[in-house]
Amino acid sequence: MKNNFRKVIALAICAALIGCGNQKTKSNETKQLNLYIWSAYVSPQILEQFHKETGITIRYDTYDSNEALLEKVQDGASEYDVVVPTNDIVTTMVRLNLLKKLEQDRLPNLKNIGARFRNPAFDPNNEHSVPFIWGTTGIGYNKTKIKEPVDSWAILWDPKYKGRILMLDDPWECIGAALKLKGHLLNSDDPNELLEAKNLLLQQKPLVKMYNSANFDEILLSGDIWLAQGWSGQFARAKDQDSDLDYAIPKEGSAVWTDCLAIPKNAPHMEEAHAFLNFCMDQKVAAEITRLTGYATTNEAAKAFVDPKMLQDKARYPDDATLARCEWFVARGKTSQTLDRYWTEIKSK
Repeated sequence: MKNNFRKVIALAICAALIGCGNQKTKSNETKQLNLYIWSAYVSPQILEQFHKETGITIRYDTYDSNEALLEKVQDGASEYDVVVPTNDIVTTMVRLNLLKKLEQDRLPNLKNIGARFRNPAFDPNNEHSVPFIWGTTGIGYNKTKIKEPVDSWAILWDPKYKGRILMLDDPWECIGAALKLKGHLLNSDDPNELLEAKNLLLQQKPLVKMYNSANFDEILLSGDIWLAQGWSGQFARAKDQDSDLDYAIPKEGSAVWTDCLAIPKNAPHMEEAHAFLNFCMDQKVAAEITRLTGYATTNEAAKAFVDPKMLQDKARYPDDATLARCEWFVARGKTSQTLDRYWTEIKSK
């Protein structure tokens, strides 16, 4: 969702990844894994641990939208072994025959994934993907600057905050927020409702300082903006750094999503790809990933190793009443083309 989550630390750790290993297999060939992932979803410590345990060198690129991921895999020019699509994009990639069926006998740690994320509607029996981390979309804000309740998407359309608002650079999320503000379903395909949402975003645009899906949390921390649409894990991490910040899921409802580990159909290193998926599902590794990214883990066994304060943080783990207001994004078929066209119109104005 989110494509992530999400996520600028990647640049700082590329050097560690690129120099991460020249170990050879017995056949004198370098064991390698090519990873395409939302920025900052994996830490240097985790990658180094994987390399030490397996001798596999990780090379990776990062992205900040599912659209970028889908385009890269569709063009067939890449040789990625593992990708991290959001749940609805998993459905699309399966439909387009872009993902390999997982060899689950190579994934003994799959048993650690919680019941909520096993056999999901978007990928029955987890045939093509493993839910990795999950979160929600909402509003991060500075409590010292925003004195009124932040309980509605409407605050992102308030003229008094002109120039202090950030929105995600993501058509599904922005149009989704506008749809929810008007009381519609997040996944509405109704042409009139979608047009209404587009017009609402056009009205909002003069108030928006920037559209950003990468380091919106850091921009909020800097004080340059006061209100930001974004993803829960990054805001939770920002909240840990600055107690003046908080996170809210609007009363109208929002998105809940999970990013998943998957293997592209033509991945050149299948053995290494399955080894990486299984490694990420180890309970202690999953706990460390959730600690470092700020996002909630799908790994039920990992919760025993997660700081209880994180598990009790509603920014990371919303209560059932809050989640009841949220909807999962679903694959939209031809509506995706409409969303992309509207987004181009909004961004070009």
